[in-house]
Amino acid sequence: MAEPEGKEPATTTEDRLGRHTLEQPKDGYRFSIDSVLLAAFAPRVEGPVADLGAGCGVLCVLLAAKGLPGPFSALEIDRLAARCCGRNFARAGVAGRVLLHDLSRAHAELPKGSFALVVSNPPFGRPGHGRLSPQLSRARARHELALAAADLWLRAAELLPAGGRLALCWPPSRLPRALASLEANRLAPKRLRLVHGRADLPAKLALIEAVKDGGEQLTVEPPLVVFAREREYTPEVAAIYRELCGL
Repeated sequence: MAEPEGKEPATTTEDRLGRHTLEQPKDGYRFSIDSVLLAAFAPRVEGPVADLGAGCGVLCVLLAAKGLPGPFSALEIDRLAARCCGRNFARAGVAGRVLLHDLSRAHAELPKGSFALVVSNPPFGRPGHGRLSPQLSRARARHELALAAADLWLRAAELLPAGGRLALCWPPSRLPRALASLEANRLAPKRLRLVHGRADLPAKLALIEAVKDGGEQLTVEPPLVVFAREREYTPEVAAIYRELCGL
């Protein structure tokens, strides 16, 4: 794989997420509550799981803590993040492998239709919209520079058999096109849940589950509200953190 241009960060930090200790690049993508909420939203499946744009592997670690047996295949383009992911897998006892890979093309070691679940917490920003970080790894983590939406839908559809499931985060402002693009790639949206920082604020995140070659029936679940007051989690979010992180 050709290395993207730009200088990469050379240092990492070790950060606690409840009972988990995760190494991640000091600069660039840093895990957030989005991964915790996506891990809770994702369906429980038996069989292989692929994480497209895995970062430091936090989502796979949380899915393993949820009880998914894997094995997990984490695909990541950033070399430092991929190294952190491998070390986090080893530390957490996650069964799987890390593949340094550009998702604009298929991976020869991943047979088509071989995964029960594909997950992704992809970069949300469209190129040309918003401020682009001068640091390559941070820019790639926030904007569609290394993982375009069209490639994400295509790779997920390739990896899933009929009935296989995709779970991902997506910005509500871009939801209409995402739902249409999923359908165009034979990924039928089945569940949608909007995440609100507070009950009186607009949604800041959409959680989507789609099924390969599924029927035309979408369930819009009750909204998930993160904070009850000030910075105190709602009972539902607090319960998610207890289950997945031991907090």
